[in-house]
Amino acid sequence: MPRKQLKFVIGPVVVILAIVWVAVSALDGTGSYWQTVPELYAMDASDGLDGRRVKVYGEVVPGTIVRTTEAVRFTIVDLESRQTLDIEYVGRSPVPDTLRDYAEAVVDGHYAGDGVFTGTTIQAKCASKYERELEAGVITEATQLER
Repeated sequence: MPRKQLKFVIGPVVVILAIVWVAVSALDGTGSYWQTVPELYAMDASDGLDGRRVKVYGEVVPGTIVRTTEAVRFTIVDLESRQTLDIEYVGRSPVPDTLRDYAEAVVDGHYAGDGVFTGTTIQAKCASKYERELEAGVITEATQLER
């Protein structure tokens, strides 16, 4: 292949490889998959997590939400295994109004292996947020309609 034609082949190949590399690098740490509490403990036991960002999912244990000026602390539980994990949310965004007893929470942050997960972002799922409270007798049909 003549030298002039070669530069028209190499240029686009380099550009495409650069775009692919940027896309893969950007998507590497932004996956939306979350771990359950037992999966988080298993990951920590196998590779120590090494300060990586992880998302963990569980249901808020009733009566464990404590709000301070520095953080919000609560405990989540995996309903199948009944394993719990203490959460300390220190993010800058306000805590969602839907974070309450029995809410399903997804917390993004770091786990240092000390039993406390430090969260920097938090989401509380609300699709069926009141069903478990209703089953447990924490709220009634009337109070649910007021919300």
